[in-house]
Amino acid sequence: MSATKTEVVLDFLNNAYKEYNIDPRENSITLSYDFIIDTGTAKIIMKIGRKRWDDSNNSSIVNYLKSKEQQIHKALLTNQDAILSMK
Repeated sequence: MSATKTEVVLDFLNNAYKEYNIDPRENSITLSYDFIIDTGTAKIIMKIGRKRWDDSNNSSIVNYLKSKEQQIHKALLTNQDAILSMK
């Protein structure tokens, strides 16, 4: 059985940011898929818009996240709560 898109994204994030806790959530209010990176002192919330999510397959969503790694890394370096909108 093939992995779900959420499992693929979670696997990518866990491998890239293994020192942090990562929690996936589907947000029905903002119609996004949220992945929360908990550093212990801050929470970085990555919000992937539903259109991008629906229009992506497993590999294209990971490629998209790879293109956003600099933005994610910068948010982690500041170690302050942040919301990264990834539409």
